[in-house]
Amino acid sequence: MVSGIYYILRTGAPWRDLPKEFGPWSPVYTRFRRWSQAKLWSKMHEQLVLEACGQLRSIDCSHIKVHQDASNAASGAAAQAIGKTKGGSNTKLAAVVDGLGRAVGLNLVVGNRHDLRAIAALVSTLARCWVIADRGFDSKSLRQDLAAAGATTCIPPRKSSRIQYHFSNALYRHRHVIENFFARIKRFRRVGTRYEKLTETFLGFVYIFAGDLFYRSVSCYKEAHPWVATPNIDRLAKRGVRFTQSSTDTP
Repeated sequence: MVSGIYYILRTGAPWRDLPKEFGPWSPVYTRFRRWSQAKLWSKMHEQLVLEACGQLRSIDCSHIKVHQDASNAASGAAAQAIGKTKGGSNTKLAAVVDGLGRAVGLNLVVGNRHDLRAIAALVSTLARCWVIADRGFDSKSLRQDLAAAGATTCIPPRKSSRIQYHFSNALYRHRHVIENFFARIKRFRRVGTRYEKLTETFLGFVYIFAGDLFYRSVSCYKEAHPWVATPNIDRLAKRGVRFTQSSTDTP
C-alpha cells in the first residue's frame, strides 16, 4: 500500500495508471486520502523532527506550478492554497531545514503571498536556533519575532536598508542546504508540479518525502562537518565566524 503511494509520489503518474503490482489503484488512493485527512503523515513527521540535527536552521520559500487538473476546487482556490501569479496558478511551499537539509517545518500558502507571511507560521520552530536566510527575509518585524523566540539570525541586509546588520559570511555559505532541499523535493514529480486539488493531500506527499529524507540522511556528511550538526561557538570562532547574541543588536 505505502509502496504504491510512494510510486505515485516519485513518478507523478495518475492514480489510475498505478501498476498492477501494487494492487488496484482505488484502495491505494482511498487509504492515502484517509491518512491525509487524519494528518497521519504530519504526525509521523512531528516525531521525526525530534531527531533534528543541531541548532542551525535555514529558511526559504519556493513556488510550485499548479496543474490544470488541480484547479476549480469546490471550496475555492484560496482555501486550497492556490493563487494567481504572472506565471499562472501557483502554490508556495515554505520550509525550515536543519543543518543536514532535512525539513523540520513546512507551510503551504497561496502562490502570490509574500515569503515573510509564508514563513511567519514557522517561527515557533526556530526558537533558540541560529537562523540563516537570504536578503528577502531582511525585515525588522521578522528579526524582532526571531529575537523574541531566542533565535540568532544570519541574514544579509538589503543594500537599501537603513540599518546594515552584521552577518557571518562563513555561516551564510551553509544556506545551500535549503536550496538542496527544494531541488530534491521537486525531483519527485507529484510535488514538482501540483496535481492535487486539496491542500491536505498535496501536503501528504510533501510530508512523505520529508520523512523519507530523514531516513536517507548521509551519516558521513555529519562526520565530515560536525560543527554543522552540533554548532559550537569555539569551532565557529576558529573558522572566522562572527555572530551577534540577538537579531536586534545594533549594526
